[in-house]
Amino acid sequence: MKKYLYSLIVLCSITMAFVSCGSDEVTPGPSETDMWLHPYGASSADQSLQAQFYQKNKIYLLFNDTLRKQQVATNPDGTPFYDMETIDLTYYLIGSSSYLNEAFTYEYLQTDADKQAATAFVQDQVLPCLSGDLLPFSILLVSKINQYARQYSYQSMTRTNPIVYAGYRCTAIAAEGIAGMSQEQKITARNNILKAIINNKLSSLPADAFDEFYSFTNPYYSTYQMYDAAAFFEQYPTPMDIGLLDNGVSYYRWTPTGSLIMYNIAAKSYDLQDYTNAVFTYSDAEFAAKYGQYPIVMTKFKLLKQIFAQIGVTVD
Repeated sequence: MKKYLYSLIVLCSITMAFVSCGSDEVTPGPSETDMWLHPYGASSADQSLQAQFYQKNKIYLLFNDTLRKQQVATNPDGTPFYDMETIDLTYYLIGSSSYLNEAFTYEYLQTDADKQAATAFVQDQVLPCLSGDLLPFSILLVSKINQYARQYSYQSMTRTNPIVYAGYRCTAIAAEGIAGMSQEQKITARNNILKAIINNKLSSLPADAFDEFYSFTNPYYSTYQMYDAAAFFEQYPTPMDIGLLDNGVSYYRWTPTGSLIMYNIAAKSYDLQDYTNAVFTYSDAEFAAKYGQYPIVMTKFKLLKQIFAQIGVTVD
């Protein structure tokens, strides 16, 4: 009986092999449309911009967050039921980890002129400053980004309006009013976008990424001295002499004269914040004109620009 069953199995296997090899012809199905290059609802003018942008930059360009929308059924009440996909800024390769605590809506650019101006701004002003991992897979250009977020599930959602949000597979950029901006205003807008991208990247950098930057002022962070600071001020009459910037903000107190001679210096994160703002506010010439007499300040400024370039952001 066992021998019979074995013979039957072998016979069936041989028969199936002959049947399988009887024809090598395979009929391919229709090619699938690239929904990132041809997104749902794109007008002919949009498609022209999107195709040109992708051809030049190899980055997808979007003006709406809907990629695909297809009616697949009808609801019991007679309304259509759609299968659709959006860019989903909360998407991550390993899942939407912040899905319950973060959501987005958008106000879209309405005219072809606004879309053309926003596209030119991103292509000519923003992308040349980005490289490496900071170059996005796709860019969503909108008028305004509405970000709703909460830290804990029991809290109410609060809304903010970031100028840029870098998701895993799409970077959304708010380009409201770009068409009417002067070149100087566009540079300011560009720098604000780059600064937001950098600030978003900082938390993922290795802990020692800024060790050299901090080393010049490290002995003074989170320290204070009262009454007995006269000798200190003889050596360091200004905050810039120890590598701090003259930012006009009272996160540190520097009082070299008067009835109370003292200093009170905040944590190093504030120092990095000041220099980051400076990198995206001053040109090299402007910064040198203001701080050129302070060697530590100039060294830290140049060093931070080098760190940002290594990350993937270069500012003129």
